[in-house]
Amino acid sequence: MLSEGYESAEWVALDEPYQSPGLQTVYVDRAAIHREGKLLTLWQLTDYTWMQGGRKSTRFLSTTTHKQFDCAQQRFRLLAYTEFLRHMGTGRWKNGYVDQDTWLPVEPETLNHALWEVACGQR
Repeated sequence: MLSEGYESAEWVALDEPYQSPGLQTVYVDRAAIHREGKLLTLWQLTDYTWMQGGRKSTRFLSTTTHKQFDCAQQRFRLLAYTEFLRHMGTGRWKNGYVDQDTWLPVEPETLNHALWEVACGQR
């Protein structure tokens, strides 16, 4: 069962250059992009090929990340992070720690740059 509204998400894979074939596939729910003044938020789903978390008891196969983008200043911050036991945001879940006060720059040719382009309408 998906957690907190993910059941209606329409995950679309990011373009090929921003993927890590054989390691993970990154998706975004374009329909859930939300504007808050000059800021935009989106949900990212990362689906891993194999189990993550090493030998911890809290291993996971997928994560969702809620990110907020400042389009004008080309920066972002994390709002929420959740790890899921199974693929595509399913199975047992655990919320991770997020420092919502820290803004990070959107670096060129990175996954966050691709997400910034999606959120800010550059793509």
